[in-house]
Amino acid sequence: MTQLTEHFTKEEFDCKCGCGNGDVVIDEKLVYELECVRVHYGKSMVITSGIRCLSHNRKIGSRDTSSHIKGLAADISCKDMGHRLDLVKRLLRDGEFTRLGVNRDFIHVDVDYDKPKGIFLY
Repeated sequence: MTQLTEHFTKEEFDCKCGCGNGDVVIDEKLVYELECVRVHYGKSMVITSGIRCLSHNRKIGSRDTSSHIKGLAADISCKDMGHRLDLVKRLLRDGEFTRLGVNRDFIHVDVDYDKPKGIFLY
């Protein structure tokens, strides 16, 4: 395992299809911001999706403009609405993230400055 920060490894962000990510690496700012959130949150955060190759991204029905393809996004697992609320509050508290997507099972965060700031729904 390759440790990126105290709480996150490179492998947590690798494409789930096992392709090896090609030339794409997970963005350092994204990982740094997630680490800051994790430290203040005080609880584990499970990354369900980080980098996605175009093939895998299409297979799961995501758009070709996804920030995951560029290594600028991560999805964090949510177990229930209380967990989701705590995580959203922490993600927004210090301005670490200004772009979030909320899904029943996960929260999407990214540092893609080519996209509008705000909260979107899946």
